[in-house]
Amino acid sequence: MVGPNGSGKSNIADSLRWVFGEQSMKLLRGKKSEDVIFAGSDQKARLGTAEVSVYFDNHDHRIPLDYDEVAISRRLYRDGNSEYLINGNQVRLLDIQELLNNSGFGTTSYHVIGQGTIDQLVLGGPAAIKDLLEEASGVKPYYVKRDRAKRRLERTGSNLEQVQALVSEIEPRLRSLRRQTKRLEERSHIEKELREGQVIYYGQILRGLEQQLQELGGKVQVFDKQTGDLNREISELLRSIEHGEKDNLGSTKVAKKLRADLEVLHKEKLTLQERQATTRGQLKVASPKESALGQFWPDIKNKFHAAYERFLKLVGSFDVKEAEGVKVMLGEIALLIKRAEGEEASPQEALVREEERLSHDLQKLFGDIQKLENDLRSYTEQEEKAKEQLFVRERLLRTKQETLLRTNEQKNSLAIEQTRFVTRREAYEQEATAELGADFKMLLERSKSGSPPANLQEKIGMLKRQLAMIGGVDDMIVQEYRETEERYQYLTNQSADLQKGVKDLQEIIVELDEVIKKEFNEAFQKITEKFVEYFRILFNGGRASMALLRERPTPRLSSPTGGEESKEGGEDEEDLEFQALSGKAEIVGIEIRATPPGKKLAGIAALSGGERALTSIALLSSLLATFPSPFVVLDEVDAALDEANSIRFGKILGTLAHKTQFITITHNRETMRQSHTLYGVTMGDDSVSKVLSLKLDQAAVYSTKN
Repeated sequence: MVGPNGSGKSNIADSLRWVFGEQSMKLLRGKKSEDVIFAGSDQKARLGTAEVSVYFDNHDHRIPLDYDEVAISRRLYRDGNSEYLINGNQVRLLDIQELLNNSGFGTTSYHVIGQGTIDQLVLGGPAAIKDLLEEASGVKPYYVKRDRAKRRLERTGSNLEQVQALVSEIEPRLRSLRRQTKRLEERSHIEKELREGQVIYYGQILRGLEQQLQELGGKVQVFDKQTGDLNREISELLRSIEHGEKDNLGSTKVAKKLRADLEVLHKEKLTLQERQATTRGQLKVASPKESALGQFWPDIKNKFHAAYERFLKLVGSFDVKEAEGVKVMLGEIALLIKRAEGEEASPQEALVREEERLSHDLQKLFGDIQKLENDLRSYTEQEEKAKEQLFVRERLLRTKQETLLRTNEQKNSLAIEQTRFVTRREAYEQEATAELGADFKMLLERSKSGSPPANLQEKIGMLKRQLAMIGGVDDMIVQEYRETEERYQYLTNQSADLQKGVKDLQEIIVELDEVIKKEFNEAFQKITEKFVEYFRILFNGGRASMALLRERPTPRLSSPTGGEESKEGGEDEEDLEFQALSGKAEIVGIEIRATPPGKKLAGIAALSGGERALTSIALLSSLLATFPSPFVVLDEVDAALDEANSIRFGKILGTLAHKTQFITITHNRETMRQSHTLYGVTMGDDSVSKVLSLKLDQAAVYSTKN
């Protein structure tokens, strides 16, 4: 990454710190969080948001996500709201930190080396160098687990002390309550005898009541059967009556229709009789020369008026039967006209034939009337018979209903008596529950059902008086004793569990210490060898070493398992002091001793700025050679190096580049020569940085061709 001063190169390193969750605005060269948002220039307005996204090639799934490419983003708005995203999905900062830690790339202090901060790797002191090695070697998570286990051990020890204090407080009271409850043993014999007598007494009474209830239950079942039979018979009668009423209603409708049809036929009969009388009168006064049309004209006129009136009715409300009647009347009119036209020559004969036809129609009509009257008479007789049967069923229904009412009254009387017995049984059961307890039924079932001894009730009263004279322990004392005993057992069990927890946590801490010690020593040995190697390369000689600084632990005068445990072990304060002084010292830091060639210096503080930078580069290279990081950003770490040291630094980067991706911000040509891609950063008049990229191998091919 190259470019002139002030073009925005360091913003890229700061953006990587920021996207991985950096919260220190001092490291980001700002004072407020909104300082990372573009503030604008003379030619470009300010922005309302800042966003950085880092894309990881995850084909090897080193990052534990099912994606071949993982994008981690951070977004900040001017109102102070911020977002963290993984592949476009909003997450928490803790999620990103855990994801990076699980992938072997944590928020360590050497992944992004800021401008002018390379020498801080060695100037931070022994404790900082130790933390750096722990982060690089992956031992830090074990320290986190150990610290968590220690905190749990402290909490568990505190809880154990509280539990033991409660146990010590409860024990005297428990002994006193135990002595008081022993007096209950004197009452056991009388209570046993009383209990046996009460079982026999209540058993006899309850069995007698149960037997009487069973007898009443049998009677109730008989009445229930009678009631069920009566209800079924009444239901059948109701259905029969309902069916008969429906049939009677149908017969009534048929008879009504027959009467209406009979009335119509009588009207037609009167009409025909009138026409017959008219025809006979015409026969008496008609002359042979009279026109046939004039003879039939009254009938034609009457029929036409009747047909026209019925036709008007059809226009208002169409009816099939009425239409058929109109059709018949129109046919009769046509027939009369035809006859009049065919009988012009002999009107006397036409009147004779008309009179004969009317006589024939009247004869037929009389037959139809007789048939309808017979049908009406038959339906009337059937209707009368159906009504009689309906009356008989209704009388039978009333009889059944009265019987059902009497049966229900008898059943209700039995139910009332049964309720009295049930009430008495419940009262005795409540009394038995108060005397014998909730499980008295099981006691009654096991008791013998023979005849009870004489004066049993008097004997029970005498035993109760004896118990009253003896006296007893207060019920509240007994309850308090039970509660105290339960609490004592609970606290004792809790104490045992806590002691086991303390032992397990101590074992876990010991195991973690062993793992930390083993892995830290291995990492320290490897990093020391690499540090010495890279120091000699960078300084072209000289001596360097890394030494562990140890301190003895402070005396531990109390044990989290409590004072009793200490007494059992026979340890006093002098023993604990002796163990602390004779124990192994803990590692508190790592000291770096560096002596450039031709000098006798040993301390880091005595080195020059360039020598401190070279020493820091040697330490960083040893860390990366032993525990490679996915990428490292170096912001002008070679600024203090001369040309020779820049060449050595570039060669070291070249040897480590196959394990770690280096992003270097530099003005040094030797460092540029070792890279395979150059990114040029420029800034125009609008104060916006622009990036141009160039792959050196492609540029070499292009220059060779040209």
